[in-house]
Amino acid sequence: MNSTPQEANKAVRLTSRTKELLAIDSKYSAGGIFPLPVFIQSGRGSILKDADGREIIDFICMLSATNLGQCHPKLVEAVTASMNTITLTNIATKVGGWAEFTRDMCERFGYDKMVGMVSGTEGADAAVKFARKWGIKVKGIKPTEVLVLGVSDNYHGVGSGIWPIMNDMGQAADYGVTNSNLRNTNPETGKLLRYGMLADFEEVIASTHHRLAAVIMECIHGKKRVFEEELQFAIGVRKLCKKYNVLFIADEVRQGSGKTGKFLCSDWMGPENKPDMVVMGKSITGGAYPASYVLGPNEVMNLVGGYESVATFGMAPAAIAATRAALKIMDEEKLVDRALWIGNIWKKETAGWNFPWLDYVTNRGADINIYLKRSDNPRLTTRRLGMLALHKGVLTYPDGDRVRLGVALNIPESDLRKGIAIMEESLAQLDDYEIIETGPPMKGVVPDM
Repeated sequence: MNSTPQEANKAVRLTSRTKELLAIDSKYSAGGIFPLPVFIQSGRGSILKDADGREIIDFICMLSATNLGQCHPKLVEAVTASMNTITLTNIATKVGGWAEFTRDMCERFGYDKMVGMVSGTEGADAAVKFARKWGIKVKGIKPTEVLVLGVSDNYHGVGSGIWPIMNDMGQAADYGVTNSNLRNTNPETGKLLRYGMLADFEEVIASTHHRLAAVIMECIHGKKRVFEEELQFAIGVRKLCKKYNVLFIADEVRQGSGKTGKFLCSDWMGPENKPDMVVMGKSITGGAYPASYVLGPNEVMNLVGGYESVATFGMAPAAIAATRAALKIMDEEKLVDRALWIGNIWKKETAGWNFPWLDYVTNRGADINIYLKRSDNPRLTTRRLGMLALHKGVLTYPDGDRVRLGVALNIPESDLRKGIAIMEESLAQLDDYEIIETGPPMKGVVPDM
């Protein structure tokens, strides 16, 4: 799929098979997001194959879920063994393996109790729900006034329970989903609580702490030029929460599981700034089974009563097997350290990049972003860049001004370097292509995932 310099002026067009599948998808499928128009059929390690049988290097890891690559043999073996033993045990009984699993997870991450959910959305929603009950029962906030705050540009899923805490995507106007006590704006001024702007939180927490139960945030988002800027912001918000007796919830669904070079991205904040609660999901199972977990202190978790946090698949044996296997693989292969190695290669390989339309590149371990300058030139868009890279053999995710990338922590060095070279070539040739077909137009607002 690699293009030669002589091919630079040729158009990038969708294949007939891709167009056929897009037509079917448009007719029968609703919702989803706005990915590049490619249909992935299979994968092994960091190499994917699309509907046309073309090989593509995976530089997005299914939006952070497959930190161990596709079909890691030890992960597949563990989940297969579980499914061959029993299909499902759940809340209808005491799940075999769950008691020891909760003990091991709590001891590993330093929390008192945990609950199991299915998706990251459910995990975030549950954590906020628990925090609200703590605010009412322990802090003494009136039920009608209990407040939980989020942060701009953070993503926690689109379930109606957690949706109001995110940037406006039509929640209120299109769906009537509102909650004045769950928001990422200052309830007194209506101003957005901006990611990276500690002053916004100094103001809002000082004025609302008497009714504020918690703040939930993705501690290391990866969108600022400099890592230290994000880190100091997260530490600053956490310290404010301590000062005013407000729970600090770290959403680790996207940036946890080793991606940033520590197992939890909030670990960068130091043990003295440990979150009160954490939410894990996505790659905590290596993407092999849907599971999410909320861990917290007894003061919060002991308040959770019967029928207040249950999920049919929340304690599934396959989820336990996948999580245990993923953790063992990460420990044995030292993949948390390898995230830093990946980040260092990225920095060295991109240090000399200099294109008129490139704003900057940045990374947090194996989580990577390429930012383009805003331009009136319709050729210089992140979606065209993503599509050109796909044409050359690398899968990414265009998102606003950035192309989001992330590689498996065990990606072979040859695949990593080849993928980086393709991204550089795509950047260099972006303005040369007359036509790059990027698929059907976007519907709705793209969330900041």
